[in-house]
Amino acid sequence: MRIILLRHAETAWTLTGQHTGRTDLELTAAGELEALATAPLLRKVIGAKGLDALYVSPRKRARQTAELTLGDSVPPRVSELIAEFDYGAYEGLTLAEIAELAPAWSIWEDGCPGGESMADVGARADQFIQGLLSEHSGQTVGVVSHGHLIRILTARFLSLEPKQGRIFSIKTSSIAELLRKEDRFVLNRWDLTLADVA
Repeated sequence: MRIILLRHAETAWTLTGQHTGRTDLELTAAGELEALATAPLLRKVIGAKGLDALYVSPRKRARQTAELTLGDSVPPRVSELIAEFDYGAYEGLTLAEIAELAPAWSIWEDGCPGGESMADVGARADQFIQGLLSEHSGQTVGVVSHGHLIRILTARFLSLEPKQGRIFSIKTSSIAELLRKEDRFVLNRWDLTLADVA
């Protein structure tokens, strides 16, 4: 089984560093170009056989990225399980602004007031993974989602605690690949962008 992860392209809030969970932003014009430019690299990583299934977050930025990078090559299945972290009271705030409210705050340890906890998002990730394992054994599956969600999802694929997603960093429009070998997942590629292959 292969899992191909793609983070959505640039939005106005990825530029400013604002936490973007439920706010349904579209890609910027530069983000659209970024996604289009990523398409050939994504197709190369996926390979000639293509995807057997594609799962996409319901947020516009993820759906746009999927459409611009993959076109209509495989019908997307929209899943709320892979929507971004619900940041609650911290939605739209930068790390600096959150630090003024809660100087010792860490999303990995504290979750978000009025939003989700790390355990909440970890449980969503686990539910999503179990669905993939039961329905897509031996297949290649694409997942287009968001920064924190992808990091937590990757941690769970690798049997790490959700908060261990902190050890991963992922840029917009970057690609990751997980392979299932001997009944466990291994990380084969991470944070791959055009800049890495230029």
